[in-house]
Amino acid sequence: MTTLRTLAIVIVLIGIVAVALHSARRGSAVAKTTATNTAKHSIPLDQILDGGPGKDGIPALTNPAFTTVALADRSIADTVDGILVSVGGETKFYPYNIIVWHEIVNDVVGGKPLVVTFCPLCGSAIVYSAEVEGRPEQFGVSGKLYNSNLLMYDKTTDSLWSQIGGEAVVGERTGMKLALYPSQVVSFKTVRERYPQTQVMSVKTGYRRDYSLYPYGNYNNTNDLYFPVAVTDTRLPAKEIMYVVNYNDHSIAFKVKDLKPDVVAQVDVAGKPLIVGLKDGIIETTPALPGYHTMWFAWAVYHQKDGIVWTVAKQPL
Repeated sequence: MTTLRTLAIVIVLIGIVAVALHSARRGSAVAKTTATNTAKHSIPLDQILDGGPGKDGIPALTNPAFTTVALADRSIADTVDGILVSVGGETKFYPYNIIVWHEIVNDVVGGKPLVVTFCPLCGSAIVYSAEVEGRPEQFGVSGKLYNSNLLMYDKTTDSLWSQIGGEAVVGERTGMKLALYPSQVVSFKTVRERYPQTQVMSVKTGYRRDYSLYPYGNYNNTNDLYFPVAVTDTRLPAKEIMYVVNYNDHSIAFKVKDLKPDVVAQVDVAGKPLIVGLKDGIIETTPALPGYHTMWFAWAVYHQKDGIVWTVAKQPL
C-alpha cells in the first residue's frame, strides 16, 4: 500500500512539473489571484509565472502540532535538516521533510507571531516576524513564482509577497516589508544532541502527505532550474547553499560548507567589520544579525549591485 501511495504521489508531481514548465514556456502567467489589486506592483506582472498548483494548492500550515525530540526520534533521520527558531526560552524545529510539502508555517513562538517559510526551488529557509501594520498576519502559498521564488499572499489584502525579499510586490501592500527574524538551519542530529528540549513539528498536520518522500526528485543535485530567472551568475554552482546576512546596506553571502568551527570569516562591509563563525552547530555573527539560507542562484538574482561574497581565501568574488 505504501508503494502504491508513493507511486501515486510521484505521478501527481510529474503532472505538476509538466504544467509548471508549460506555464514557464508561455511566459505569461500574470498574477490573477481573485482579490489582489494588480494595479499596484513593483515587479513586472508578465514575469510572474504559475508554479503548477493553484492558490493554496500547496497548503500552508497554521498553529501546527508539535512533539518532543524523543518522540520525533522515531520518525526523523539524523540527517534531516530543518529550521530552528528560539524566542523567549521556547525553541521549535521545523523539519524540511514536512515543510517542503507546505512551504509556509504560520506559528507563534514564545508569544511572538512568526511566519516560517521554505521555498524548495530556491532552498531558501527564511523566518519573518508576522506583524504587518502592527497586527499579526497570516500567509498562504499563492501558486505563483517570480524568479523561481515563492510568492506568498497575505490573508488580509491578498497582496503578493516575495519570500526571499520579505517584501510585498503586488497588491495594496506593495512596498511594505517583513522584519527578518533570527533562525538557523541545522540537522535533527544537532537538535537531538544539543537542544533536547526543542519542540519538533509533528507529521500530524491534518493533511495526507507521505512525509518520508521528497517531492522534487534530484532537483537539488543538478544545476538545472525548472523556471527562468532574470540573472544567471555562474561564479558558483547554481544550487550552492549560502548563508546570508544584511549589514550596512549590503547583502553578504557565505558558502555554508566553508563555515567550520576552526574558520573565522571576517568581511569589511563599507568600512564596518562583520565576523561570522560556527559554534555548536549554530552560525553566529558579530554584530549579532539575523540571517537565512538560500541557493546561490536565488541570492545572485537580487544582489548583483549590493552583494558581497566571502570565500575561505577571504577574497570577495
